[in-house]
Amino acid sequence: MTFLPKLIFWEVSVLLAGFLGIVLWKILTSKIDLGGLLSGDDASGNTAFSPGRAQLLILTLLVALQYVIQVIHNPSAFPQIPGSWVAALGGSQVVYLGGKAQSLLFGSTKDRFKTGG
Repeated sequence: MTFLPKLIFWEVSVLLAGFLGIVLWKILTSKIDLGGLLSGDDASGNTAFSPGRAQLLILTLLVALQYVIQVIHNPSAFPQIPGSWVAALGGSQVVYLGGKAQSLLFGSTKDRFKTGG
């Protein structure tokens, strides 16, 4: 009976490694463009660096890394997700979406404080 779980483990491992390899290959050959990953548009249509996207990406990657580390340390049990992680991800989403809504509805903060001249 130990053969079936080992077989499933290796099949899933090979499948995920294959997915990772394909995505990395497409990124390296520029078939997946990451040029605008950290940039966003404001109300005037200008494209610039988006701190909201950067913090959302960093926090998401950190939480995903912590989750993977938990799985590696105890692969026989589904890891518990602490409420603080959920709150951090939710807060990160709120900050990103709040900034997005503010820039789309009212323009960027620097545009509101420009002096005419």
